[in-house]
Amino acid sequence: MISDTPLPRTDPTTIPDDDQEKLIRLYERLCPDELVSADDPRRPAIAAEMFDIGLAPSPAAALEVISWWGLPEVWAKEFIRQARRAFPRMKLSRDSKCQ
Repeated sequence: MISDTPLPRTDPTTIPDDDQEKLIRLYERLCPDELVSADDPRRPAIAAEMFDIGLAPSPAAALEVISWWGLPEVWAKEFIRQARRAFPRMKLSRDSKCQ
């Protein structure tokens, strides 16, 4: 269920480059057919979405982050489950607001 009040989104410019790289690697691991090159203009936004999924207070809130992707709910829930399981082990930098 999508909330009437959207969660605040992370500004991609606030995520350090090293952390962006880790978040993109997670995305690519979960979506192996969707490689994100270094010059892909979507790269910062994808990293921010992965960040927001990891920080969301619940799986339902994390699902809201990617609801605009328009993918089947079963797929999206599994993506969220795997991303949230991996997020705490990512060792993102202390400069990132995720800590």
